[in-house]
Amino acid sequence: MKKIIRLIIGSGESCADIRYASGISTPDSFIFYVYDEIRCAIMSPLEIDRARANAKPGVTVAAESEYNGPRRVEILSAIAKRCHCRDFLVPGDFPLALAEKMRHAGLTVAVAEDSFFPEREFKASAEVQFITAAQRAAEAGLARAVDILKKSSIDGEYLAYNGKVLTSEFLRAEIDCEILRNGMLPTGTICAGGSQGAQPHNAGSGPLKAHAPVVMDIFPRSPESGYWGDLTRTVVRGRASAVVRRAYEAVLEAREYCKSLIRPGAFGAEIHCAAEGILEGHGFFTGSNDAGQFGFFHGLGHGVGMEIHENPRLSPRARTALRGGEVVTVEPGLYYPEWGGIRLEDLVWLSGSGEAVCLTTAPDFLEI
Repeated sequence: MKKIIRLIIGSGESCADIRYASGISTPDSFIFYVYDEIRCAIMSPLEIDRARANAKPGVTVAAESEYNGPRRVEILSAIAKRCHCRDFLVPGDFPLALAEKMRHAGLTVAVAEDSFFPEREFKASAEVQFITAAQRAAEAGLARAVDILKKSSIDGEYLAYNGKVLTSEFLRAEIDCEILRNGMLPTGTICAGGSQGAQPHNAGSGPLKAHAPVVMDIFPRSPESGYWGDLTRTVVRGRASAVVRRAYEAVLEAREYCKSLIRPGAFGAEIHCAAEGILEGHGFFTGSNDAGQFGFFHGLGHGVGMEIHENPRLSPRARTALRGGEVVTVEPGLYYPEWGGIRLEDLVWLSGSGEAVCLTTAPDFLEI
């Protein structure tokens, strides 16, 4: 088989593969290559000492000056000379301009069809512990939000807290502060009330209404390990309408049943369709009208690890069977522009022994 140099250029903060392979997290991008038994990170003077302290066992950390740096084409040419190989394999998001410069320098560049590190999908016990720690921070943020909602008063149409109208922005800030107090980084927390909750990724803005659902989707990341948590709950401060209560019960039933289907050999598409069937059985169908989409129109779940959305998927297009080691969300939802949304999300680890372990401990309730 023809030998090839596998090459990644990225920052540890934004490229999951380079952090997974090297153990190094930096705000600036760096070069990482694999050839035979060599795994090498090439760092600037600014980061080299920290990189040497944090690199995974077996990873060599070299200075740019050792490879004719700092210009990247010269560094890559030096790598080719050391390895006696001019053929590079890069990921699909590799910088096009740099690839063209490499080719101009006499190097060949091929694009990988699949993930560089497909083993990332299957988590070791230490990785599950990192994810669980992030999930606990998400739960702490949720508990802070629930406490605020409990202490809020119903002032006509809206909620009030400490004498002021309670807003999505305030509730989100309190969740995020609690996450920071628990040693994690908040990222894009959602607090969408009323009709805003009918758009699954609407972050939420403005005053929160009484007697209306509030979708809270909380997904912090650990700055130390790079792993994520993911949690969603939907609550109503006051009295939920009949349709909201029925939707909540349907989503909760779908989530719990689908969690029981997670096992080795199960297909993500089949699990997704089971959720869809339960929701339709309760009279909640999916479609669109002049107001937009309604019903259950997203995938049931996704993998969580060093990326917030990674393989495997629980969706109609998921044709690969679960094997064991995956951590996935199970998050059915119902969305109707006239009243809002309901989403309930747990994290489940399919252990190597085939047992499905729920990593989420947050309680389920609708009304506060």
